[in-house]
Amino acid sequence: MPGSEHRWPIAPWMTTGAVTRVLRALGALDGPNERVDARFVGGAVRNTVMGLPVGEIDLATPDIPAKVIDRLDSAGLKAVPTGLEHGTILALVDGETFEITTLRRDTACDGRHAAVEFTTDWHEDARRRDFTMNALSLRPDGVLFDDHGGVADARAGRVRFVGAPADRIQEDYLRILRLFRFYAWYGRAPLDAPTLAACRANVGGLGRLSGERIKQELAKLLLAPAPYGALALMADAGVLQQIVAGAGDLRAINRLVEFEQDERHREPDWLCRLAAILPPAADAGEIADCLRLSNADRERLAALTKVEPVLDEHADPLHLRRALHRLGAPLVSNRVLLAWSRAKDGEPAAPWRAMLAAAAAWVPKTFPVGGADVLALGVKSGPAVGRVLAAVEEWWIGAGFEPSRDGVLEHLKQRVELEEDQA
Repeated sequence: MPGSEHRWPIAPWMTTGAVTRVLRALGALDGPNERVDARFVGGAVRNTVMGLPVGEIDLATPDIPAKVIDRLDSAGLKAVPTGLEHGTILALVDGETFEITTLRRDTACDGRHAAVEFTTDWHEDARRRDFTMNALSLRPDGVLFDDHGGVADARAGRVRFVGAPADRIQEDYLRILRLFRFYAWYGRAPLDAPTLAACRANVGGLGRLSGERIKQELAKLLLAPAPYGALALMADAGVLQQIVAGAGDLRAINRLVEFEQDERHREPDWLCRLAAILPPAADAGEIADCLRLSNADRERLAALTKVEPVLDEHADPLHLRRALHRLGAPLVSNRVLLAWSRAKDGEPAAPWRAMLAAAAAWVPKTFPVGGADVLALGVKSGPAVGRVLAAVEEWWIGAGFEPSRDGVLEHLKQRVELEEDQA
């Protein structure tokens, strides 16, 4: 029941050497008359309740940030003040990082950022958390505090806001995206109607978010084992179209995820999954601008969404070899999976699997000549060098990459002579 306390088994992650050093520094392991009520919060507690692996470990304490820094310094631990105005300190211990936050309450919210005051009241701190499953706190002795029914929600896979959905969303519009991201990863029970209605009514607030934050949430959502359900709800609420122009047809990503799981348990690629929800004529550059993608991700998204080279069930071996040589096996594999996910229902799987197998077995080839070889034959520096090299490399690809350097040099010489005769 809400506001209840649970006696929880002490998990192994709660008693590691690094965790014990942090707890001792914060005063959470002192005698009963001096003990500080520092607790574990956030994902570590949620995942423990759900029986999932624990990654990052966060803690909260009633001590103000300056006191937290003093405690860490006195214990010989490195303290990094990453967000003092919000009460957040990082503790670096034995190569691990722990986020420690002072209890707080919101005093004002503008739809993205909150002004906060520090408090010693755990109930106030729990009220400002986004979802009930994130509002849990766990004391080092195994007492788990649950003000909002988070344990029951976590076990049922029910992603539910703390308090009224519209109020929580208007405090921070990023919570719309967090809702669907958490649903993609943890949701089993349907999202309730008031929550979806609040998302639909406040979708315009997403325009206040930075491209970087949208990208972070979208990438995490797309990496979920089965993101289709969350994406479908986002599309129905108008959220998906708001953050990714033109997105909405989700048949391809549903099939793509199935193929990824069938093909030797491939690791999901969030950019490939993003490409799967884009329409064929999508402007990859515009999407990259909106999401503030890095140069590397921008180039990869453009390569994933290009029309050429066509990699479909009719691609011949030479066409595939050329693509593998020029694009590399990882990109070709993703291009094949994307094309397969958009193919007509009922098409034979054998040609697609054969291309994926060829990509998996591909050994990169090194073209055995370069610009210096062309110049050595008397060709003047300029566009002609690249033109000759491209023609010879195409011949080499067509010959199955088999000609040695001597053979390629001989063909290069013939090509240069042909160019001179045509000049």
